[in-house]
Amino acid sequence: MTFEKLKELIEKYNIPSNVKLLSDSGWECDATEMDGVYYNEKENHIVFTQEFSEFEEYSNRIDYKELR
Repeated sequence: MTFEKLKELIEKYNIPSNVKLLSDSGWECDATEMDGVYYNEKENHIVFTQEFSEFEEYSNRIDYKELR
């Protein structure tokens, strides 16, 4: 994901600029892509994952919204 794309998503979903950015990269030993983006409005944080997946824990929770 590029910063440009992240900025576009933040503007599209009206996410406040003080949002906290978190990573849930899993068990990798090196840097990975961050193409899955989930937002929790109540907690005001974004969680990055490697990709969107029906098996991703954030996909199955009502308190997280997929940002696409």
